[in-house]
Amino acid sequence: MKIFISIDMEGISGLVDGTQTGGDSGEYNYYRKIMAGDLNAAIEAALASGAKEIVVSDAHGGMKNLQPEDVNEAAYLIRGSPKPDSMMEGISEGFDAALYVGYHAMAGAEKAILSHTISGSVIDAIYINGRETGEFGLNAALAGWHNVPSIFVSGDEAVALEAKSFVPDVSTAVVKWAVGRVSAKCLHPKKARQVISEGVKEALTKVNKIEPYWVNEPVEVKVTWRVPTMADIVSVLPYMERVDGRSTKAIFEDYPTALRGLRASITLAGTTVR
Repeated sequence: MKIFISIDMEGISGLVDGTQTGGDSGEYNYYRKIMAGDLNAAIEAALASGAKEIVVSDAHGGMKNLQPEDVNEAAYLIRGSPKPDSMMEGISEGFDAALYVGYHAMAGAEKAILSHTISGSVIDAIYINGRETGEFGLNAALAGWHNVPSIFVSGDEAVALEAKSFVPDVSTAVVKWAVGRVSAKCLHPKKARQVISEGVKEALTKVNKIEPYWVNEPVEVKVTWRVPTMADIVSVLPYMERVDGRSTKAIFEDYPTALRGLRASITLAGTTVR
């Protein structure tokens, strides 16, 4: 059994504030350790369930959050940025399942810790074939294109509910319940790791019963940007059509190209003066 894990940071146990997700602060360095703890709980549960190969993609920010020696030595670690498939770098046919650790809900979600979609300073909403989609849905669709089912997610209650709206039978490990966007009731990290371990083991018992999440092709990608200036600059891309003051859309022949085209436009939008 071959397992792929994408690990973000906002949904990690106990984490509630953006200052804990990057920079040189002691808070960030502390939560890097907690991040590794959540990840290792998932890895160890996968190994106990029969996994023979595990590939982990560090999927947060600059994607160098996990310190290699903190990660269970049984796993391969993909780190650094940019990566062609970003949060899902390494996914391909041949994996039996995709797991998502430390994930968060989409931009605008209510009672969701640090909710955003890819880039909070740039994106208000992303619609795939007319459906608003956050990072779980975007990444599960890429796994699905490679015929890999998305079977597990850990994070707050909001992302668990969001994931189930895309993959109804996905197993979830809720490690915190948001009070607001930067406050939550949290499990102790040791308890959170137990919940993650149990969730992964449960997920792997039904791995053959969950269908890969699929997005119909061709793929329409519509983005509502934070400010019109971002739509201005993104509209210079030959594949992008202006919809209104803050929105653009594009149609792509296949999903991997759509996701890469989306990320290219986000990078370009991020260069604008707001």
